Amino acid sequence: MALSDSLLDQVRNCGVVGSGGAGFPTHVKLAAQVDTLVINAAECEPVLVTDQWLTISAAADVVDGIRAVARQVGAGRIVIGIKEHYHAMIAALRPHLAGAPAIEFHFFQDFYPAGDEHVMVHDITGRIVPEGGIPLDVGVVVQNVSTMHAVRRAMFDQPFIRKAVTVAGEVARPGVYEAPIGMSAAEVINAAGGSTLDRFEVIDGGPMMGGLQKCIEDPVIKTTAGYIVLPPDHHVVRARKVPDRTALRRTSAVCCQCRMCTDMCPRFLLGHRIEPHQAMRGILAGREVSKDVMAMAWLCSQCGVCEEYACDMGLSPKHIFKLMKERLVAEGKKNPCHERPETAMEQNGWIRVPKARLTRRLGLASYLLPHSGEIRVLRDPWLVRIPLKQHAGAPSIPVVTVGDAVRAGQLIGEIPEGRLGARIHASISGVVRDVAGGVVTIERS
Repeated sequence: MALSDSLLDQVRNCGVVGSGGAGFPTHVKLAAQVDTLVINAAECEPVLVTDQWLTISAAADVVDGIRAVARQVGAGRIVIGIKEHYHAMIAALRPHLAGAPAIEFHFFQDFYPAGDEHVMVHDITGRIVPEGGIPLDVGVVVQNVSTMHAVRRAMFDQPFIRKAVTVAGEVARPGVYEAPIGMSAAEVINAAGGSTLDRFEVIDGGPMMGGLQKCIEDPVIKTTAGYIVLPPDHHVVRARKVPDRTALRRTSAVCCQCRMCTDMCPRFLLGHRIEPHQAMRGILAGREVSKDVMAMAWLCSQCGVCEEYACDMGLSPKHIFKLMKERLVAEGKKNPCHERPETAMEQNGWIRVPKARLTRRLGLASYLLPHSGEIRVLRDPWLVRIPLKQHAGAPSIPVVTVGDAVRAGQLIGEIPEGRLGARIHASISGVVRDVAGGVVTIERS
């Protein structure tokens, strides 16, 4: 580690962002001072195993990253939230935990969404993150294990230019592959032996919160968790192709107001004022939804429990809330929900979604991978297309032009002055062939 730089500076300079979710810039989180650092090692999306395999292969580096972050944010308590049956992951981490402050485990049962940071913070600390808030609001920083590995690399001035991703489903060699940022999904899938189907669709991310891959040539980015290759008629694929009008029509025709979507909503169970059945009731009644119900859309995490587990009718409150939030954003509305619940619902302690049962309902049990394995490192492709926005906040500003020779790890995108963002670096050495549409294209030389 360069002694002249703080960890915060190194993480910022190396472009580290949260490896899952929205890709929140890690250097911003490290600027806070908190009493508790929570490490998310739950990896609760069915099929995905990236965090498990990466941690097992680099446990010492992950723990080094954890301790460095704890010192930076002043955390006196460090907790790794992990599924109790991730035995290989636990065994890999345990020999490296000695030292002060102590690093403790918090063992979760195998439920979804244990990895939701609001759920994790409450289960570990007893604190409830406010509506529309983040763990920092209750004195906690949450980071996942893959991000800690990226922090460890940043301590030695290694930019975030490669990403480990799960490749699963209908492929010849499912597993975890480390790919350069900007490599196309098609190339990663081909490296896994290609699809075993003539026609297929790809889920970008997990089957619950991931989206349908719009173009197979779209690149790996810093937040890519995995690619799940599925038949075009698979339930998980069909659920993502439901048109907005169809979702509304089904709701108005079928919803029986059983309120199971509300009773099983993880955020409702934490005391947040979100009641999905109320949103469905407004559509069912065929009238304008009240502003209080519309505001609930800001509190929806899009976890998918309502559509994939709670509703026996196959309806999607998640989809309805997505449409409501899009309308609110288009109208320039802001989130009015900021209450701080004092206690969670009593039933929060026992209403859980078993991951194994959820996986079977999704029709994905045959695609499960082992909890440990060897990560295959892919060689540099001939061409990478690196988006300048791979993170929460503003897109980065390109600092290279067409014809520039660049080396792997060189800065190609800078954070706009005074804005939330992250730096972007070249993932291969070569020549810049294009800088357009928010993408830097580099050809290997």
